[in-house]
Amino acid sequence: MDPHEEQQQELEVLESIYPDELTIISESKFQIHINLDTNSERKHALVLEVKFPETYPEVVPELDIEVGNSTAEDEDDDGYSEDGDDDDGDDKLVIISETIEFEKADLNLLKSKLNEEAELQVGIPMIFALATTLKDEAEQLFQDKVDTAQKAYDDEMLEREREEQKKFNGTKVTPESFAEWRTNFRAEMKLEEKDKQRFNDMHQGKLTGREIFEKGLAGGEDDDDNVNEITENVQNVTVH
Repeated sequence: MDPHEEQQQELEVLESIYPDELTIISESKFQIHINLDTNSERKHALVLEVKFPETYPEVVPELDIEVGNSTAEDEDDDGYSEDGDDDDGDDKLVIISETIEFEKADLNLLKSKLNEEAELQVGIPMIFALATTLKDEAEQLFQDKVDTAQKAYDDEMLEREREEQKKFNGTKVTPESFAEWRTNFRAEMKLEEKDKQRFNDMHQGKLTGREIFEKGLAGGEDDDDNVNEITENVQNVTVH
């Protein structure tokens, strides 16, 4: 059969399959609007653009993919759902599926898959098969993007929760950690020096009873001068 005639027959079949989705640009060029079934309130769609080479279907068609118009019941939907009357953005529930969009890299990936499928279909009319493949692959890619984004969001929320818990849990105190903290704190505040200075100020340089006793024992002498000195110091001792 003549390639041109075969192309026209295939185009007629496509018109019957896609009465509202098919847009004919010329005898050899047309677009198919493909609605995707996703777990999103927004209606996602892709546009498959096809151009027949002169010898199609003996060669692969020229393919291109664009993002179609996406619609939702609420045009202001931004992927967030209000939780109560609180206006704080942190109290909004994020609906991940409402935040997903097809990006250029996604379209390139889908186009690559379609070209691979087209190579397998060379020699027979293939556009319906390619449109079906695009729909299936795009819906799976959309779900994969949802799963990836959901995991990233859950991980972020878990990390936030851990940080919040740290504020309440604090650091567990053990006898060893308290002793280390106390030593460092006293050194930092120079408390040992202050205690010593306070002690000297209280006694005004006078010996304590213990110091007098120890000094007497250490001296080991019974002369009158030492006895008199000890007696004088004892009289000046203030008992605490």
